[in-house]
Amino acid sequence: MAIEFDSIRPLLNISDDRIQAARSALVDNETYQAVANRYGWTRQAVGDSVDVVWRTLLKYRETQNVAANADESLPTGWERVELVAPSSMIAKFRMEIDQASRSQTGKPKPAKKIVSTQ
Repeated sequence: MAIEFDSIRPLLNISDDRIQAARSALVDNETYQAVANRYGWTRQAVGDSVDVVWRTLLKYRETQNVAANADESLPTGWERVELVAPSSMIAKFRMEIDQASRSQTGKPKPAKKIVSTQ
């Protein structure tokens, strides 16, 4: 996604051409050959640029997961997600989380509000 690509761009230690080539392949869904033709490169050179960006993205995601889970450990079988949905659905989902938490522990675990409504 473009927003993820833009988020990691400052972390990339490669030339602007390589960054733009990788973006063309990853975000704009251009073929490696089309990108290679534009820059006068081989498909392998485009692939190498994509690999650098992809590895950086995976590291970025990993650090985001670590940061998100730093404050608490989750119960077995639970996972953390970011959810964007209508407010009415969020309220219903929070009630379901409360019920699931009660059935697991016998006492409610309050759902944390991560994103405020605008």
